[in-house]
Amino acid sequence: MKTYGSLCVSKPLLDKHGIPEQETIIVKVGNHQVLARLTVQNSAHCRFMLSPALARALLIRKRGRLQLRYHKAGNYIHIGPTIGILTTSLAYKAQYDPTSIRAELIYLSHVSRSLNAQVYVFTPGSINWNEKTTRGYIYQKGSWVSAVYPLPDVVYDRITSRSSEEKYIQTRKNLMEITGNKYFNPSFLNKWKVYQLLSEDQILNKYLPETKFLTAENMQEMIRKYKTLFVKPSNGSLGKGIIKVNILSKGKMSYVVYGNSRYKSQADNVEEFLKKTTKVRRDKPYIVQQGLDLAVYRGSLFDLRVIFQKNRDGKWLVGKKFVRLAPRGSSISNLSRGGKVEISKRIFRYIYHNNDRINRKFEEAKQLCLRVATVLEEKSNGVYGELGMDIGIDKKGALWLIEVNSKPRKTTETEFSRAVMRRTFRRPLEYAMYLAGFTVK
Repeated sequence: MKTYGSLCVSKPLLDKHGIPEQETIIVKVGNHQVLARLTVQNSAHCRFMLSPALARALLIRKRGRLQLRYHKAGNYIHIGPTIGILTTSLAYKAQYDPTSIRAELIYLSHVSRSLNAQVYVFTPGSINWNEKTTRGYIYQKGSWVSAVYPLPDVVYDRITSRSSEEKYIQTRKNLMEITGNKYFNPSFLNKWKVYQLLSEDQILNKYLPETKFLTAENMQEMIRKYKTLFVKPSNGSLGKGIIKVNILSKGKMSYVVYGNSRYKSQADNVEEFLKKTTKVRRDKPYIVQQGLDLAVYRGSLFDLRVIFQKNRDGKWLVGKKFVRLAPRGSSISNLSRGGKVEISKRIFRYIYHNNDRINRKFEEAKQLCLRVATVLEEKSNGVYGELGMDIGIDKKGALWLIEVNSKPRKTTETEFSRAVMRRTFRRPLEYAMYLAGFTVK
C-alpha cells in the first residue's frame, strides 16, 4: 500500500494516546484515509505535525491546529474533527438579509474559525460519492471560497425547507450510513407524530393542548368541548396554512385562514367548513387542536420561544429565550408573519409580578424543554443538537407546549446580547465536535 508523506508525533503525545511505535500507520480525516510514515519527535510538548504531502493527500484545508485521536481497535490515527453543514444551495448575489439562511451559514462559517475543527458548508449536488469527497465552502473576505474536502465526521443538517428535504432523502440516508449516524437534526417534525409521542408521557401530557387528526368526526367531537380550535398542517411551518376556528351557536363557526394573506369566512357546519377550506388544505394531513385562553401583553397574544441546544458535553441547555408578540388582531406570532421580539423577563414580570414566581416559571419552562427533548430523542430514534420550543401562557399563568421545531431559525440581527447570539451559533458546532469524539479547546 502506497504511503503519502509522514506524520510526526511527539513522544509525550504518543504515550498519552498509547500509540505503538511503528514504521507506518493509517491516518484518517473525515471519511478519507491514507497510509503514512510515522516518526517520533523527542519533544517535551504534546504535539503533532503533518508533512505537506500528507496534508494534501488527506484534503486538509484548515489553517491552524486540528486534534488527534488514536483508535486502538483499528490501529489508526484520526485527525479532526471535520464537520459538514449541509444545505441546499448558496446564494452568491442575493441581497444580504440578517434573518435569511444565507446569513446563518455565513455566521456559522465565521464562528467556526475559532474552533480546533475543520468546518465547511456543502450541498447534496457537491458530493462525489465514489471518492467520498465533496466540494465544501467557507466564507472569506465577503465571498464563498470552495475546495475539495473529505466527507465529514459529522453532519449538521441546515436544509430549511420541507420540499428540499423530501428531494434529498437518499442523500441523508447515505450520509447517515457513511458517518455512522453522526448526523443531527435530520428532518422536520410532523406535528401529529410529535403529539402522539409526547402525549404518552404522563409528565408532558398535562402541558399539551388536546390534539386530534383532522376528520369530520374528530372535529365534531372537539367542537363539543372547546369554543376555539386551531386547524394546522401536520407538516407545516412558518405559520402557513393555519386556520383559527371560533365556534358560534348551533354548530356554526367563523374562521380565519393564515396564508400568504389573511382572510375570514364562516361555515354552518363541519362538512361545509371542510369543503370551503379544501383549497387551503390541498388534501394534506392536518390536525385539529384545542384553542387556549392565552394571556395577552398590551393587546397582543404571545408565546415564549426557547432555543434549546446541546453543549460540548452533549447536555441540553437553554441557548436563548425570547417572547414573540403577534401583531394586534392576529393569533400567529411567527416572526415571518409580522411577529415582534420582546425580552422574556419583561413579559414574565407583567404576567407573574414577583421575582420568585418569575424564576419558578422560567425553571418550569426549562424543565419542560428538557423533558420534551429527552422523550423526543428516545422515542423517535433521532439525533438532535437543537430544538425550538414554543410555549404558551394562559390567563391563569399555566404553561402549554404549543409546538416543537427541529429546524429553528436563528437570526444574526439581535436586540439582545451579541455574546448570546454568538453562543447559539457556536454551540451546535461544539456539539458536532463532541459527536465526532473530540473535545472543544
